[in-house]
Amino acid sequence: MPLNLCLYQHTTFYIMTSSRRVDSMWKAVMQSRGSLLQIAKPHCPHNFSASASGAQSFSAAAQSGSATQPRRQRLGQDRITSDGRLITDPQNRLDADSAQSSTDPATVGLKRPAGVPATAPATDPISNSQLAEMVDFVTGCKRLLVLTGAGCSTESNIPDYRGPKGAYSTGFQPMTHQQFMATEERRARYWARSFAGWHEFAAVQPNRAHFALAQMQRMGWAQDIITQNVDRLHHKAASRDIIELHGTTHRVICMSCQEITPREEFQRRLEAMNPEAATAIKRMVEAEQLLKKRRGPLHPSTDEEIRQAAEEGNVIMQPDGEVDIPVRRPDGDVELKGAGEHFYFPPCSSCGGILKPNVVFFGDTIPKPRALSAMSLAQSCDGLLVVGSSLQVYSAFRLAKAAKQADASIALLTAGWTRADDMADMKVECLAGEALSRLAKEPALLVPRTYETAAA
Repeated sequence: MPLNLCLYQHTTFYIMTSSRRVDSMWKAVMQSRGSLLQIAKPHCPHNFSASASGAQSFSAAAQSGSATQPRRQRLGQDRITSDGRLITDPQNRLDADSAQSSTDPATVGLKRPAGVPATAPATDPISNSQLAEMVDFVTGCKRLLVLTGAGCSTESNIPDYRGPKGAYSTGFQPMTHQQFMATEERRARYWARSFAGWHEFAAVQPNRAHFALAQMQRMGWAQDIITQNVDRLHHKAASRDIIELHGTTHRVICMSCQEITPREEFQRRLEAMNPEAATAIKRMVEAEQLLKKRRGPLHPSTDEEIRQAAEEGNVIMQPDGEVDIPVRRPDGDVELKGAGEHFYFPPCSSCGGILKPNVVFFGDTIPKPRALSAMSLAQSCDGLLVVGSSLQVYSAFRLAKAAKQADASIALLTAGWTRADDMADMKVECLAGEALSRLAKEPALLVPRTYETAAA
């Protein structure tokens, strides 16, 4: 299978959901160089709380008439067309509507812990026996490799991709490498959307899963971390020596001279070139902050601040008194109708080349040194812990295959089906943050690892 056809989508689907109706027409008036940019309606269901458990996955399969056929056999192949468009096979995502309406007894009544956002799946908590099994797994490894995916960040309010409420369930189509490189208009559209949402994405904080893995590294129980995520949350949690398999949105790279620019610096350059858009984004942020303070429907007598913001064009007031604000995508983009019109972005300051996020888009390839480093870790570990990944993307699944071929044990901490279910030695389906935070506090893992403690 060609690697460049199977890579992780960068322009993924980051929805920072509010408590308001996400199925209404989301709009924001933003004046940018005389152009009216409007937030488009996201094609996502109202309820964002369906479980992503394995039982629900099979329940969804049952409603689609394929309950007796293994999920693995029903998966299709994502592909790139000759004109650079990404075609995602419908079989590669769960049916969100059928999953939501499932009455499978295994998924009924599941609730998230207090403070956990709706982007995280509703699952059972980890049991004491499962926790003990995970402790035995970790302490039995001399060189543990951790591979994380989107499910590691759902508790930071970043949705996953192939779950019942993930990116693909809404019909989202990421921009491919070929599309980005093809025309200046497409690049303007990408950077306009990224510019509008960067402030939100850059402010996302690590959750319990990231902090627990960082602690396990410090205590010597986890040696290496490879992440499929582009959010840099492992770095914020103080993990070290991380391989970002698919790059990061926090850097911008020149496609000609390979010069790297920090994303914050690039954001300031975009602000200087698009002052009207920068002002509009500032008003949008202020409107969001006002809306977060509100409870229930808006009434003129109870929230004059928000009504004034609507009158100034910072938010959209609906006839029924509701206020709509923009919806986010996983890499910080917002969906803008007409995005890119009258939006300006700079070339490389050193050579004039095309600037692109330092991320592996669909249709792109992982840099060879990075791919070789990741494969070397997979082949040399004696234990692989997969956190929050279905391993559907082949660039990640091939690492699990390599680890298994090297006789490493594999543990899966993922809510729902994974491509490695058949080769795993153990699997726990629960929230990554809840399980890892308990795991890191286990007495056996609070003692710094030495070969003697590992052998004992």
